[in-house]
Amino acid sequence: MVVVFALLLSIAAKGGLIGIPLALIVISWFFKYAYILFDHTAWGHDEPPTLDIQMMNPIDEQRPLAQILILGLIYALVKLAGVYLGPVAAGIVAVAAALLAPATVAVLGLEGHLLKAAYPVEWIRLIRGLGPLYWLVLGIIALYALGLTLLGRLDLWLPVEAAVGMFAVLSVFSFLGGAVYERRHELGIETRVSPERTEEGRLKQELRQSDNLVTEAYGLMRASAHIKCWDLLKDWLDSRGNAPEDYRWLCERVVKWDDPRYINRLTEDYVDRLLKLKRTGEALDVVARRLSQDSRFRPKSAPDTLRIAQLAARGGGAPRVARILLADFAARFAGSPHVAAAEALARHLGSDVH
Repeated sequence: MVVVFALLLSIAAKGGLIGIPLALIVISWFFKYAYILFDHTAWGHDEPPTLDIQMMNPIDEQRPLAQILILGLIYALVKLAGVYLGPVAAGIVAVAAALLAPATVAVLGLEGHLLKAAYPVEWIRLIRGLGPLYWLVLGIIALYALGLTLLGRLDLWLPVEAAVGMFAVLSVFSFLGGAVYERRHELGIETRVSPERTEEGRLKQELRQSDNLVTEAYGLMRASAHIKCWDLLKDWLDSRGNAPEDYRWLCERVVKWDDPRYINRLTEDYVDRLLKLKRTGEALDVVARRLSQDSRFRPKSAPDTLRIAQLAARGGGAPRVARILLADFAARFAGSPHVAAAEALARHLGSDVH
């Protein structure tokens, strides 16, 4: 695109008055593309957009024209300062305008609104949002300006000079869009491509797949294919590392099933996993919640049951949970070496369990 536009501008330069319409058209197309490149970069896309016919539509993209009007207003302000306040004041205004010019481009690129882009408060807000990156943009512009000035002294072939100049302008637009993207959180800007949005999309897809798996497992349960159903659920948990968060998510869905054996077994494994990870407080909460739904539920092993009862009786502040778990401990885990400790704890709680 840069090569083609440079050749067209060179032809327009050689054409005199006849070449003026071609130059205006090419410059218009170029700056339309520059703003679209800014959008593309600020949205988080890695690759620059491909020039197409829609981008050349003279009605569709009016930001370059609005930018000319803003620069015209700034120029008029500098001239007025020179007339009424003197050349020193005009120089100060000109320097300030030069420093603020990239901010007007960025605000116009983001808002697409002439009045907002001409509002100095919006410029300051954007500069504060970009922080040090704004000054880096100014540094890049200064380096390009110096380089182009030195390049102009070499008297290169006109298409080469035009191509280098256009590349510099596009680079500044791209760098400015990249700065906006990097500071999107500070500026409160929604992007189309970002690590957060990618992760959000991945999580949504993962959730859909998990919901489909639970639906399939439910169908197997309804068809009395209990072994296949349980294997499907267990394989899903194993594939995700048996994370407690996945157990919790799965329990929230299986608890609605008609067959309580699934939620009880899942909760048993959930509690066992939490205890192995030393997340004892969470394990106690899970048991208490399940007991409130089904008083017949018990952890799957004598050590787990006793551990939860001890937590409930001593540090957990849930003696009722401890009494329920200890009420049939000896019968459920007959012959276990933990029976004596369970009976001692039951006596301590004032229970009649033996």
